[in-house]
Amino acid sequence: MPLWSINHSPECFSQEEKTAMAKAITKLYQAYGLPAFYVQVIFNEIPPTSLFIGGEGHSKFAGVSIYHVARAFQSDGQKKRFLDDADSVLNPVLGPKGMDWEYFVTESPRDLWKTNGIVPPETGSDLEKKWIEENRPVSKI
Repeated sequence: MPLWSINHSPECFSQEEKTAMAKAITKLYQAYGLPAFYVQVIFNEIPPTSLFIGGEGHSKFAGVSIYHVARAFQSDGQKKRFLDDADSVLNPVLGPKGMDWEYFVTESPRDLWKTNGIVPPETGSDLEKKWIEENRPVSKI
């Protein structure tokens, strides 16, 4: 599961922008071979009295925490490609708004993950292909 938790200043994104970003993020992972339903994007609007950068309130900031469980990077090249892909989603939206932003990626062991109480199938397996086809977890082929 990739999870993008986007903590941001109030009124930074319209509903249309949120939807477009979530779709772009989902497509990014589909290109890596993940089922669309693995991808979670959560927008968290933080009140101006609760968002501080360097001890000062900030009215145009987004902090993006990206959690990876379904896949792990196998090389520095994969890491760079992913960061470039993340930039291709974030930079065109946040830059023109004059916002400041920061993101990080963390990976968790796959064996600490379940969805709907089911251990997800191995990468590339027939069952994973079924999950991709049905866009939901299923217990059998």
